[in-house]
Amino acid sequence: MRSCYFQTRFDRKSSRSETQASSGCGQLRNDEQEKLVRSFHAVLLAIILMPCLSAAQENSEPAPSSAEDSGSTTGKIVKAPGRAVGATARALGKLLRRTGGTPSSDQAEPTGLTGFVQLQGTSTPLGLVTSLTTNIGYNFTPRFGADVGVPIFLVRSPFSLVTEHNWSWTALWGEPYIDVRYKTNRSGVNFASVLTGTIPVSSAERIFSTGRFGVDWFNHVEGKLKGFTPFLNFGAANGTVNRYYMPRPYSMARPYQTLGFISDFEGGTHYQVRPGYKIGASLYALVPGGPQTVFSRLVAPGLIIAGDYDHNRYFYHEFQTMSQTYLDPDTGEVAGSDESNLRLGSDIARDNGFSGWLEISKVHNVTLLIGYTHSVHYAYDALNVGLNFDATSLIKYLATPRR
Repeated sequence: MRSCYFQTRFDRKSSRSETQASSGCGQLRNDEQEKLVRSFHAVLLAIILMPCLSAAQENSEPAPSSAEDSGSTTGKIVKAPGRAVGATARALGKLLRRTGGTPSSDQAEPTGLTGFVQLQGTSTPLGLVTSLTTNIGYNFTPRFGADVGVPIFLVRSPFSLVTEHNWSWTALWGEPYIDVRYKTNRSGVNFASVLTGTIPVSSAERIFSTGRFGVDWFNHVEGKLKGFTPFLNFGAANGTVNRYYMPRPYSMARPYQTLGFISDFEGGTHYQVRPGYKIGASLYALVPGGPQTVFSRLVAPGLIIAGDYDHNRYFYHEFQTMSQTYLDPDTGEVAGSDESNLRLGSDIARDNGFSGWLEISKVHNVTLLIGYTHSVHYAYDALNVGLNFDATSLIKYLATPRR
């Protein structure tokens, strides 16, 4: 899997990394904007769908002449990025012109193949965690569907063995997942339920995983109230399973992962300021129960350099922390069951706080979420960014037999 933002290879045990960066974007307006939007989609998908290019180019026809618009300023502006995109954009742009748009939120989802590419990122004073996920699904009915996907994580940690700088980059696979989802509408109230399972294809030392199968049940209820859309989310899991269908700002690309029974609750509202722009705010809480294990995404296994455990941030002090253990309150090291030592409990996985966000969906099939989260329990502030590209229409076109 590749990302148009970063390509990184990393050996976790030797802490060596090689990084390359690249980026690009563009935007225009009016009737010609649709053509440019399709080109933008093509660039976004080119890296993910490279195997499809040869077939698309073989079936492509010469682009229609734009001589009628050659005298207009808008026409000239649109042609420039078209030349820059080149053959790849023209081929995939042609596919996107032939496909229909995705339905609006008040319409039933079409049946058949679905898919999306999603980028999540969370930046805190403790470090940066990002994930890139490719998801393929199928809607069996307008209300019931299933998905499979696999993420890759890119982490910037403040702990480095290299003396030239005080940070390091880590790129590792996450846990592949499969989910089944159901949604319905009754008396103006929307309800959605998603059951997700994760597969530990390797140990917690080799990928970002707990090393155990994960199960997460997520539920969402919302309704309209004088222009606002209040909602309630609630669920239960055997750990903080990563969510990619209806992700929430507070759960995006966390700097840690937990194993053990945990329930989650979120209540809030969002408001459409104008078409394509929404703002929202919510309160959330994670309530663990029983034995817990916390795995850090910032501290590598066996790393001798780590931070403190102030404000219950055990994920900032050790790669793996288990409840029901004793720590020396002065050094933070594992100690015996002396009465003066600190005995950890399920609170090591507890969290609560609030979030606020802006959601932009002006570009067809692309949704950008920019959010802020404050964790009260862990006492940190986070900038959350989510970018989702809905590739359903393109996947359906590629899957349709043609003569």
